[in-house]
Amino acid sequence: MPRPIEPPQRPETMTVNQLARRARLLAAVVELVGDGRDEDMAMKDIAERAGVALGTVYRYFSSKDHLIAAALVEWAGPLGERARRRPPADGPPDVRLAAALHHALRAYQRQPAFARMLVQVANSDDPNASECYRQMGPVVFSALGQAISEIDEQTRHRILVVIGAVWYHCLVEWTNDRMTFAEADETLAGTCTLLLGERRPPARRQPASGPPGAKAASAKR
Repeated sequence: MPRPIEPPQRPETMTVNQLARRARLLAAVVELVGDGRDEDMAMKDIAERAGVALGTVYRYFSSKDHLIAAALVEWAGPLGERARRRPPADGPPDVRLAAALHHALRAYQRQPAFARMLVQVANSDDPNASECYRQMGPVVFSALGQAISEIDEQTRHRILVVIGAVWYHCLVEWTNDRMTFAEADETLAGTCTLLLGERRPPARRQPASGPPGAKAASAKR
């Protein structure tokens, strides 16, 4: 009878040295992606870049998808923190949310390999990779939620769920060259308007002006 495969060691059970090796592996993924190696990097390449034994990699991560997903969580963390510190844009809720999405999308435009890896991880059949993918939700949602903080929590959550679905669709289309960056940006902004446009304050009505000289004629009467 074959020996069952052991699940990967969870970070909360690791020693300080083990966590340091894990951090080096995640940093190695980010470095290799920055070097343009996202499509051909193997676990062996990551282990060598991190200076970690290949067997150790498989004790910490169940697959390459799991390792990439964990690296994405680490990469997205500082982006989310910067987004939370950034003051919301001026304007009504749809404009503020569209601006926050634009900033988030620009991060992927600067490093499109991370967008490709996000799509790869989202479709992974490794449950550990899926768990890491789910961890990215709160990172992104909290930053976006700040842009529409005046909306009640339940409605805000529903809006962000829809935005998340459109966001993923745009990443898939953009990474497969079926949509330009500008089109993705416009699609997200348009979705914000559809969801939140009715929350704009009503335009102030200007007093009707009659024909020239009407006010003066009225005053004479």
